[in-house]
Order: sequence, then structure tokens, then C-alpha cells
Amino acid sequence: MPQNIHESVSRLRTIRDMVRWAMTRMESSEISFGHGTDDTWQEATFLVLRALHLPFEKLEAFWDARLTADEIIKITDLIERRVTEHVPVPYLLHEAWLVKHRFYCDEDVLIPRSFIAELLEDQLAPWVQDPEAVSSVLDMCTGSGCLAILAAEAFPNAHVTGVDISPKALEVARVNRADYEMEDQIDLVLSDLFDMPEVKTKKWDVIISNPPYVTTAAMESLPDEYRLEPSLALEAGFDGMDVVRRLLPEAADHLTENGILVVEVGDGREAVEAIWPDLPLTWLTVSAGDDLVFLATAEDLKRYFKH
Repeated sequence: MPQNIHESVSRLRTIRDMVRWAMTRMESSEISFGHGTDDTWQEATFLVLRALHLPFEKLEAFWDARLTADEIIKITDLIERRVTEHVPVPYLLHEAWLVKHRFYCDEDVLIPRSFIAELLEDQLAPWVQDPEAVSSVLDMCTGSGCLAILAAEAFPNAHVTGVDISPKALEVARVNRADYEMEDQIDLVLSDLFDMPEVKTKKWDVIISNPPYVTTAAMESLPDEYRLEPSLALEAGFDGMDVVRRLLPEAADHLTENGILVVEVGDGREAVEAIWPDLPLTWLTVSAGDDLVFLATAEDLKRYFKH
């Protein structure tokens, strides 16, 4: 970091001082949000507290805590990387939070975020009437493994399989699986959808997926923060449906008789309905609306794709 930056923060003493300075730096920059925070207040408080390994929900308890010189240098360096290099905070800290769960993340995976996480908090009710009766779950395009872990918690008797095409992503998923001590409950498989033998012949009660769904055109206008994420986890062709277009017909063969498929597609509802106008889909309500995540039953998928 330039010497003048360190000189400018030489009089900062407390967490309150550091958060205020961080907000000023962020407000004067052109950073974008959306990786767990929505504004400079959330971004600054999260960055400062978690860089110090403090619980961000207890800000008031530490508000006037004094920082050491080394802590001030560490945090100001992180802030400068955030505003000058546009590195998302979860990559700076190697930490992201999703529905009150902490996950390790780095530049090899999409930063954990999915509206399916909200649905798993409710154990996919009312579509799953007895969560303890679910014996198998597949998380297709698992990335960091965050949804696989949430599914394992939601369905305690289920064996969960996380599948991804990226070996590096699966390395991150293994870290998170170990952090939650779920090595016996979660298998992680390298496969392009259902191609590999470990998944080719299996069936699951529940399949969830947050696949790539960003259109080629939209990729060109993404903020710098999103460009630091792996394009493999984002880009999905001219209509954003390259992966989903393959997933649905194949999923019909990999669901148990009463199984369900839950897929997040962002703003891709129009594209989905254009591809399969007569396929019965239920669009589920999440915090951001009712056109981001759909559910299909095994019965409807098999009938539609004539499996």
C-alpha cells in the first residue's frame, strides 16, 4: 500500500474509526455489491469485524475497541484492495456467509449465494412433507459445497452427493465438508452433469441445482467484482440456458418415483418457458421474488420428456 495511505490512517484507533474510514473510501470508489452485503455500511462492518475474527452481529460490544498498529495496517490493506482492485470481501477474507452458515471460499468458486438456501431452511416444505424420509439428495453444480451442506442439515437421514465439473471447486467443497464434519454424509464427485459412472446410474429423492445461467451478453457488462469469479460458474450461452437445457431432460432419469427437482435460474424464467412452454413448473417464492427458482416433479419431467 502507498505510504501516504498508511499516514492517512495513522490516527485511527478504534473499530469505530476504522469502519468510518472504510465507508469513506468505499463511498468515493465505484465498487459493486451483491456478495453478501448491499451497501457500504454492511460491507465495511463485515470486513473490519471478520478481519479481526470478531462476530459481526455483536458490533456494539466491540465498537470502541482499540486496534493494534498491526491490525490497522492489515485492515487498511484489505480496504485498499477492495476499493482499488475490486476484490469481493469474501475472497479477501476467504469467508462467506449464507443463511447464518460460514463457508470457506476463494477465487476457484462462485461466492456462496443462492435462493435455494432459503428454501432448504424450510426443508423444501410443503413439497417435502417428511424431511426425515428423504434418503438421497443431489446438489448438481455444487461449487463450494454450500448447498450440499445445507441439504445435509435439512435432511438428516439423507446421503448427499455434490457434483461439479471443476476439480478446483471440489477442493474448496472438501474444505467446507471437513469444516462441518460431513465426510460420511456427503460425497463429492467430479462430473459433467451425469456423465461419470459415479452418478450415471443413480437416482435421488431431491435434486437441487444452482447452475451457471448468465447470458453471454450479460457477462460482458458484469461489474469487476463478478469478473473475478470463475466464468465457468457463471456463463451459460446466448440465453443463459446451456446447462439447464441439458439438466432437465437428464434429471428425469435420475429422480426417484416421487422425487423433485429444484433449479435456480436468476432472471431466466422467460428463457426456460420459451424452451419448454408446456412443461409444468412451479415457481417458488424466495426473498427476491417468485420467478427465480422453479420446481419440477419426477412425474412431470418423465411424462414431458417421455422417459
